[in-house]
Amino acid sequence: MKKVLAICLMLAMLLSLSVGALAAPNGFVSSPSGSGAPTVEEFKPQDENCTATLLITPYGEREELPELLQSLMQKAYDSVVNAGDLTKLNADFAKLVAGMGLKTENLAISDLFDIHVTGCDFHDGHKEFDVVLKAETLKHFVALLHMNKNGQFELVSDAKVIGDHLHFSVDSFSPFAIVVDTTVEEAPPTGDSVMVFVWVAVVAAVAFAVTIVVIVLKNKKRKD
Repeated sequence: MKKVLAICLMLAMLLSLSVGALAAPNGFVSSPSGSGAPTVEEFKPQDENCTATLLITPYGEREELPELLQSLMQKAYDSVVNAGDLTKLNADFAKLVAGMGLKTENLAISDLFDIHVTGCDFHDGHKEFDVVLKAETLKHFVALLHMNKNGQFELVSDAKVIGDHLHFSVDSFSPFAIVVDTTVEEAPPTGDSVMVFVWVAVVAAVAFAVTIVVIVLKNKKRKD
C-alpha cells in the first residue's frame, strides 16, 4: 500500500507540473488563432476604383505567406512571447489599458494573423481602408494591435466591436493581434486552454485517489 501511495503522490506532482507548464502565460490565450482566423465581412478602400482583395492568414498557416510576411509574422509572435507584459508592446496601448482599469497580467492575444492586399497594384496610394472582420474571440475584446513595416506594434485607435464584428481603419497591413481580457468567467476555452482543464481534472482525480489510499491505510493501522 505504501508503494501505491508513493506512486499516486508522484503522479500528482508530475501532473501538477504539467498543468503549470501548459498554463504558463506566454501572451496568448491559446495557440495563435487556435479558434480559427477572422474572416473579412466588408472591405472599403477610400479609392472607389480599387479592385483589391483582402487575404487573411492565421499564424498557424504562415508558411503560405511570402518570405517577408512570414518574417514579420514570426517577429510579431516573438514580440508577444518575449514581452511578458503586453503593454510593453506599445505606449498608446498601455495608456488605453490603464484608462480601462485592467490588470496587465490578465491580458492576452487571442488571434494573431496577417492581412495583405492582392489584385491591385496601386493600393499603396489609396490612403486608408475601412475593414470589418468577423472573429470568434471578440466578446472580451480590449484592443487591436498592428505591426507596421518597421516591425513595431501600434494601436489601431478606432478599432471597435459591434455585435460579433470588428470595425477599424488602417493605411497599411501585415500582422494584427486581437487583445482580450481573460478575467471574464464566461470566456470560452480554446486550443491549448482545453488541455489545461483536462489536466486539472486528471490532477483532481489523482488527488482523490491519494486521499482514499490514505484513509485505507489509517483504517488498516487501527484494525492492526
